[in-house]
Amino acid sequence: MSDWQTTPPRIEAIVTIMATPPRIRRGARSHLYIEEWFKERGLNDEKIGNRIGVNRATVFRWRTEQHRLNPEKIAALAKALDLEPEELWRPPDRPSLDALVRESSDDVINMAFDIVKRMAGSRS
Repeated sequence: MSDWQTTPPRIEAIVTIMATPPRIRRGARSHLYIEEWFKERGLNDEKIGNRIGVNRATVFRWRTEQHRLNPEKIAALAKALDLEPEELWRPPDRPSLDALVRESSDDVINMAFDIVKRMAGSRS
């Protein structure tokens, strides 16, 4: 039996998620999943605006004109959504690798780290 067959199922889930990374074409700006997070949280422009202290038209512009967002605006949106700013760069239905291994043993975390490191190295 190989090492792969003896790994816990959580590692297999991590590898499956990592095996299909989002593709960003050269020169393209990365996409923020603001609208998807709004839907996930059941929020709209007005509710987010109230949390941030801006009007709903401002939130609408931030959501639809992402190229205008600066780090402070991204941080404000993330805080209003109860997220870390970096979570806005992934869809709500795709958990982060950290979230997947958060309550795992050190052995599982180290194994996941090793797999990610090998996969990242193979794409270079």
